[in-house]
Amino acid sequence: MSSINGGGGGGGDDDNGGAKMKVEEWWQQQWGFGEGFGKKNGKGIDGVGFIARGITFRNTAGPQNGQAVALRSASDLSVFYACGFEGYQDTLFVLAQRQFFKSCYIYGTIDFIFGNAAVVFQNCIIYVRKPLVGQDNVITAQGRGDPFQNTGISIQDSRVMAAPDLRPVNTVYYGEYMNFGPASSTRNRVNWPGYHVITSTNIASQFTVTNLIDGRGWLPATGVPFIAGL
Repeated sequence: MSSINGGGGGGGDDDNGGAKMKVEEWWQQQWGFGEGFGKKNGKGIDGVGFIARGITFRNTAGPQNGQAVALRSASDLSVFYACGFEGYQDTLFVLAQRQFFKSCYIYGTIDFIFGNAAVVFQNCIIYVRKPLVGQDNVITAQGRGDPFQNTGISIQDSRVMAAPDLRPVNTVYYGEYMNFGPASSTRNRVNWPGYHVITSTNIASQFTVTNLIDGRGWLPATGVPFIAGL
């Protein structure tokens, strides 16, 4: 029997409701969820053999509300085909059992594919959203506590892409000037926007002891020899 329950664990049939709540309470402790977990989280699936096709699971809590699950699945032998999962932190909770995601898309910021299922994502697109200030993007968080468990998150023939709100910021400047020796040729260097072959002495001199760290003013007092220019 397959079931979809709201509120991250409410509902379900009477026979397994108590056991299910114990499992979810344990996972709330395991993953550090607070009391608001059930209130701001989406659907939960527990029945064996659940199949979803062409459905979008969306959590609208927003990035400022922390952990906000769009879907929690503990369904063994479950399949999600051409589905969408939209959220920010902790979007898709693959809690346990064997699961398969095909041609799906998942949006999130932090740990947005997480849990202790044995799960394969195949031909999916993973969209990384802009996190809050001070946060970093982390796609997966596997929760295996026992090294002998046959669980893991496998991402196969899929793409990881920046969501529209995650604008690339190029802060890297890597320059080479008159290098010599083996492999000094720049013909096979990476094709990055931040990489430069420097041919101007005026540009190269910006990175010297004199101009970059104002070394003429304080290095002599240290007694350490230095080259001020190029």
